[in-house]
Amino acid sequence: MTASSAGGPLAARRARNARLQAQAEQLAEPHQREGKRLPVVMLPINTRSIVVLPAEARERFLMHLRLQITRAFSLPAADASVAITEATLSAGHDAGEIEGPDADSDATIHGPLLGAGCAICRGECCTAGGTHAFLKAASLVRVRTQLLSQGEAPTPASIEAHYVSALPVHHYHGSCVFHAEDGCTLARVLRSNLCNRYLCGGLTQLTRSMTGHEVERAFVAAADSMQLRRLARVDRSGTQSLVIPLA
Repeated sequence: MTASSAGGPLAARRARNARLQAQAEQLAEPHQREGKRLPVVMLPINTRSIVVLPAEARERFLMHLRLQITRAFSLPAADASVAITEATLSAGHDAGEIEGPDADSDATIHGPLLGAGCAICRGECCTAGGTHAFLKAASLVRVRTQLLSQGEAPTPASIEAHYVSALPVHHYHGSCVFHAEDGCTLARVLRSNLCNRYLCGGLTQLTRSMTGHEVERAFVAAADSMQLRRLARVDRSGTQSLVIPLA
C-alpha cells in the first residue's frame, strides 16, 4: 500500500517533506559547529525557464494596472510630509490579500539572510503574481504618496510609465511579469504592499529561529516536489553552496 493510498495526498506530502528535511539536515551535519548548531530551513524552489515576456501578458498587466491607478486616484493621497522608509513600507496592506504567517514581523532586521533565502528559492512565491503583480489601489495610493514626497507631481500616465519602464524583456515562464532571472525588476517602493510584507513559511521559520538569538547564519535548502535541489550556508556576507550527491 502506498503512502498516498494509506493516508491520502496530505499524508504523502508530509512524508515527502519529512524525507527532504532529513536529507538536508544530514548533508548539513558535517558543516555544523559543535555547541552552536545552525537551523536548517526548507524552502520551495522555482524551476521555471526564462522566456521572452509575452506581449499578451504585458497587455493584460497594463489593463489591470490602469484600472488600479484609476481607482487609486479616486482616493485621497496619504500625508506626503511623512517619509516612506523601508520600515513603513510594510505598515500598510491591501484589503482582502492573504499574507504569510507573522507577516507583521520586522523582517528588515534579518534582511540579508532572508534575501539570500529568496535567492536560493528563486522566487517560487512570485509565480502567483501573473499579470497582476499583486497590485491593488491601496498599493498605488502609497506609490503616489511616495512620488509626491520626492517632489514629483504624479499623474496616472507618469505612474504607469514607472511600471512600463520596469517590465523586463525576459521573465520566468508563466510567473509574475516582473519576475526575472535576477529577481524582481521593480524597485521596492513600486512593489505591492503584499510583496513588501510577505514571508513564506520557510522564511518565517528562519525569522523565528533568529528572533531573540545571536543567529547570523543558517542552512537553507530548496526542493521541488520530488527532490532536494539546492543547499547552502548563508550569512550576512554571502552564500556558500553545498554539494548535493546525485540520486
